[in-house]
Amino acid sequence: MNRLIVVSVVFGILLMLVLSCTPPTTSPPVSTSPSVTQAPAAAPKTASVVAPEDAAWQKVVEAARKEGKLSIYSFSMIADVAIVTAKAFENRYGINVDVIGGRGAEFVERIKTEQRVGQVVADIMEASSTHTLNIKMAGGTVSSKDIPVLREKKDVWRVDPLSADSEGHLLIQRSMHLVPWVNTNLVKSGQEPKAYRDLLKSEWKGKMLFPDPALSTGAYNVFMPLIDRGYLDNDFVRALKGQDLKFVPGTRDIAAGLSRGEAQFGLLATDVDAAPFVKEGAPIKAIPMEEGISINLSAVTRVKNGPHPNAALLFMNWILGPEGQEVYSKVIGLAPVRNGVGDFRHPAAQANPKRLVLTTEENAQKQAIAFRDKIYVDFWRK
Repeated sequence: MNRLIVVSVVFGILLMLVLSCTPPTTSPPVSTSPSVTQAPAAAPKTASVVAPEDAAWQKVVEAARKEGKLSIYSFSMIADVAIVTAKAFENRYGINVDVIGGRGAEFVERIKTEQRVGQVVADIMEASSTHTLNIKMAGGTVSSKDIPVLREKKDVWRVDPLSADSEGHLLIQRSMHLVPWVNTNLVKSGQEPKAYRDLLKSEWKGKMLFPDPALSTGAYNVFMPLIDRGYLDNDFVRALKGQDLKFVPGTRDIAAGLSRGEAQFGLLATDVDAAPFVKEGAPIKAIPMEEGISINLSAVTRVKNGPHPNAALLFMNWILGPEGQEVYSKVIGLAPVRNGVGDFRHPAAQANPKRLVLTTEENAQKQAIAFRDKIYVDFWRK
């Protein structure tokens, strides 16, 4: 009996020792913070920056999809540009886009007539900021300043979309460099003019194409910002008149005529004007000028009483977002207005001067009218 008691005591002692060495089986506390080694899930790629809590904008998106259509009057969205841009937007949102191409001045009169008779066709007009500003001044546009993409930080923009109109009726979606060009078969490398004032030398007399001041705003848009900033003056324009300029209807005709060898120098054609010719291998090249190069702005605006107002807002937001800027700029061959999107200009169009000169469109319009009337008309056309 005593031996049984001893054995039981020893067994109990051993069992206590084993239990004291076994780790506890209770669960550890659940952490409320993410692991420092665990990367957060990537945000889905969207067409533009839209805060999830922005319920008002989500209602716009839903309403736009219900509208299902969009009509655009556009100067630049023609041929492949219209097809590619419209298809990308349709793929993103399921909204069919009808793009009607033409000239800005034609759209101005058409929209004024549509609004006068109460049969508005266009939801959006895209043209030079001068023509879109004309429609705004006539009371034919509405603001788009509250779209989400405009809430992004200022350093996102290469050209501020609100630079032409702080009220947000005109949003800059395209910037074009008003660039002088040379025919590389007729002008040897190293013999190009380095500054606008070089064009007053006798060697350039009778060798320059220029847009007719009576027909094209390009004739004064090139010099007006430079004069406004003090890099050129009116005396230069007076002197340039004596260089026997060869007038052509517009800036696109500069690129075409220069490509055909009709002159050595073209003053001026935008990078967009010249894009089709340089892609085909035309012997033309953009020239950076010491004084700088002017920037011409193109804008989109929502037409007042357009039939698809929500789809118009959605497109405005998309065309300024990363996807819209990449699609549009790539197919047209432009440097986008956003940073972080590639420069799609042909290398021959990238003059890269030491300064780009930009003025607000409100000032530019007043200056351009005065410049045209007092300088181009008085000095050149009489």
